[in-house]
Amino acid sequence: MRAIARFLDRGAAASLEHVKFDDMPMAPGGHGFMGHNGEFRHNRLGLLAQLARSPEPIMRLKIPAPGVTAAVVNEPELVHEMLVDQGRSFDKSDMLRFALFPLAGEGLFTSNGALWASQRKLMAPLFHPKALERYAGDMVGCASRTLDAWKPDETFELLRETTRLTMSVAGKTLFDADTFGEADEIGRALTTALEWTGWMMGRPWAIVHVLARRRLEALLPKAPPAAAPAIEAAASRLRGPVALFGPRGRELRAAIRRLDEHVQHMIDQRRAAGTSETADLLSRLLDARDESGGAMSDRQVRDEVLTLFVAGHETTATGLAWTMYYACRHPEVYAAMEREADDVGPSPTAADLPKLGVCLRAFREALRLQPPVYMFGRDSRGHVSLGGYDLPPRTNVLTSPWALHRLERVWPDPERFDPDRFLPENEAKRHRYAYLPFGAGPRVCIGNHFAYMEAALALAVMMSRFRFESLGEDEPLPSATLRPKRGVRVRVTARAAHKTKPRAHDVSARP
Repeated sequence: MRAIARFLDRGAAASLEHVKFDDMPMAPGGHGFMGHNGEFRHNRLGLLAQLARSPEPIMRLKIPAPGVTAAVVNEPELVHEMLVDQGRSFDKSDMLRFALFPLAGEGLFTSNGALWASQRKLMAPLFHPKALERYAGDMVGCASRTLDAWKPDETFELLRETTRLTMSVAGKTLFDADTFGEADEIGRALTTALEWTGWMMGRPWAIVHVLARRRLEALLPKAPPAAAPAIEAAASRLRGPVALFGPRGRELRAAIRRLDEHVQHMIDQRRAAGTSETADLLSRLLDARDESGGAMSDRQVRDEVLTLFVAGHETTATGLAWTMYYACRHPEVYAAMEREADDVGPSPTAADLPKLGVCLRAFREALRLQPPVYMFGRDSRGHVSLGGYDLPPRTNVLTSPWALHRLERVWPDPERFDPDRFLPENEAKRHRYAYLPFGAGPRVCIGNHFAYMEAALALAVMMSRFRFESLGEDEPLPSATLRPKRGVRVRVTARAAHKTKPRAHDVSARP
């Protein structure tokens, strides 16, 4: 508590005096030549667990690279200061943008500045809470279609099935495309790309790329006019890896090629059919025009489609698998969820969402314990003060939802699975930014309400039709996202027909 008091004292005096970055306390760990970068690469959750136990609200990280400064925030109030109060003073981190570039390019998740603002404005209407109700039928239909393929007493990795379900939902609702038959193939390609991203972040080769691009961008304003185009082209080329080597590189190239082919096929089909008949995201992207009347290039459309494909299924698929994993270990929670599912029947509608409070709270608690986006970074644009400390320009500031969600001063008994943490009266007692599965501030995930709605409806469908039995322990595997290492192995048993006759859903028809 003394560390928190010092933080509050610094905040009260921030307008009078700021403390130098080098005087910031060092984060625990960071031993050896590679410092915290080595622990990040080889023991990520171990490092994050140390941060969760630290009383310091902000700490320096030891990164053995000239010109690189990095820190980590470890307090909800500081998260608010960085992502909300000073959101315009920070960009998405260069390291994350580099590692995700082969997959996401300059999509909504990775872009900065005016490009990001225009993209967000274009997509926001499709994710407004009132606009989401029309997606409920497709969500339930895709869930039912997934479960139709299950056999009584079958055993499988639940993550594979929830990925198929949520990928089908993303394809249908956002792009009016039936991806059910290709879900496994697309899922494998996305997994390959995300695993490469997680493997690449923080590697020396990636740091060299990032620093070289920064150096070129710093030279550009001072360069002679004749040299500026070449410098700009070189900097642009360094947005992603210059070359992909070895088996991992070959696997990534093949995965990206498969994803590009799929997206281009969707674009070609929609252009051939015309966009006037649909109002989904793909049509909005193809119809969008900039201030000069120019349309998006196929590359721009591709970046947005793949970004939304990943964001539109990854968190919900992983969160659903973790929810069932924890529910199976807590019979009282499982029974309450099952009662809710029986109450709404196997074909719930948007009107049934208020009746699925336990299901939603269990999903939210699973995201607290195992947030798929378990850490993210921002780079300071210039000289910025954060928590009373002066940050040098381009300081990388990391935030870990996984660590924040385990702060014992905020979450008593943090390793315990307890959906009641998200009862309204308990939420009101916590800082708003103590819970970050979807980020915060202007760049909060655009699809957070979409994910919550989809999860509650999918859980109702799953639990009304099948009973789940966990077949062993699982653990988080930190890569680009936090997935269950063994995919959550389960056995499913068909339940007796529900007393309410199921309502038919046609996933090819929009409600």
